[in-house]
Amino acid sequence: MGPPIVQSHMIMILAVSLALAPVQIPKDFLLSEKAARAPLSEIQKAEEWWQISDKLNEPLALNPCGRKRATTADRSAARTVVHNTTAPSYYGEQLVIYRNAKAATTAMRKLLADAKRCVAHPHGKPYSWSDDGKTRWVVNRTRLGNEAALMRLMMYDKLNKKWAPLLSGIVARKGRALMIYTGDLETLGHPQKRALKTLHRTAAKMAAKVCTLPAVC
Repeated sequence: MGPPIVQSHMIMILAVSLALAPVQIPKDFLLSEKAARAPLSEIQKAEEWWQISDKLNEPLALNPCGRKRATTADRSAARTVVHNTTAPSYYGEQLVIYRNAKAATTAMRKLLADAKRCVAHPHGKPYSWSDDGKTRWVVNRTRLGNEAALMRLMMYDKLNKKWAPLLSGIVARKGRALMIYTGDLETLGHPQKRALKTLHRTAAKMAAKVCTLPAVC
């Protein structure tokens, strides 16, 4: 064994190397991934669609400004699972591992900034459920992981004179990972409070699970 100073230096180098090493997301690591990979019956194929993407430039699943692609320089790995049905209903799960916690924090900050920058879309019909009505993003911080926020895309319901959720989601950061869960009330459950609890509970599971990956937390 070498002198203590040399040993300490080697341990530090090893720790830095592990922190910077690319992380691979194992197969079936995401919570909905097994269901997404399961074979569908002919009837199911006509009524629902699963998509799994490992594209590093996949935009964040919560995307207030409609960005077409993400920059990959600070990303180490990513996986996105999307489920659509003819109901219609929508559900999305995404895990993005960044090169370090600072990069993940920056990505989180930019996402929340986008929600402010593109907060409202005043154009379109005053009452519509065809994605052409008046909408706005509502963001509320919540306790989960290192930081987290609930994000909802609301549409104004002129008939009932209130804002109703089109899409609800949660983004959480744990170490150098961002995890996003999003869906509509058809998927997450009614009423809206129940949907938000479902999102929080699901994200909490991944916030714990992601720490089993090397040097993520």
